[in-house]
Amino acid sequence: MGAVIMLGTLFGLIVLIFGLVLRFDPEARRAPNDEGRQ
Repeated sequence: MGAVIMLGTLFGLIVLIFGLVLRFDPEARRAPNDEGRQ
């Protein structure tokens, strides 16, 4: 049971960090077909 909790916490941290990166770094979430706008 402890392994399930550890995996859940690890996955949650990864999702949290990924979400913060996408929120504060617009370049990271820019679509490839969106380059011509700037």
